[in-house]
Amino acid sequence: MKSRNFRLAPAVAVAAGLLFAGTAGAAVAAPSDESPPPASSAPSEEAHADWKPGAWYDDEAACKKAGEQGKKDNKWREYRCKREERHPGQYDYQWHLYYRA
Repeated sequence: MKSRNFRLAPAVAVAAGLLFAGTAGAAVAAPSDESPPPASSAPSEEAHADWKPGAWYDDEAACKKAGEQGKKDNKWREYRCKREERHPGQYDYQWHLYYRA
């Protein structure tokens, strides 16, 4: 009788482990009960129609210098410098000045 219990113990332990692993995995994979965060009502900055593209610059310092000069000369009230690929697919990244009046 003892030998039969010893043979069943590993099988029971394996079954219990699989059962626990299955429920733990299901709990992780299940979607949360919380509702998803609401989508932002404001469009992204790039989508704003009032941001206009300006010139391209080789480095960030030159872009910011031109942006500050444009503010000083009252050409625009805000500017942003963004590193972008100038010609898609050619991996030629430069700094692009965007401004809004």
